[in-house]
Amino acid sequence: MIEIPVETFIVRLTDPITKGKIESFAKNVMGRGGRVELVTNKGCVISIDNGFADELRALPSVRLLGGVNLRRREVKVTTKVV
Repeated sequence: MIEIPVETFIVRLTDPITKGKIESFAKNVMGRGGRVELVTNKGCVISIDNGFADELRALPSVRLLGGVNLRRREVKVTTKVV
């Protein structure tokens, strides 16, 4: 089995946003083995192999495609003695 480094990206599409533009972009994502997680009025959130990010950025309908880190971070707890 091959492990694919899947990452989550936020995508902003170029104006005007149309149903056809969103459907076309979703087909591009799914054609590369990705998944559309959320669709908004300005773009969407997708999960895809990070190797395809540059291909998607090059699409004329994409204004912005940026990585989103959803992994938990450890925050050091500090206390102050009063």
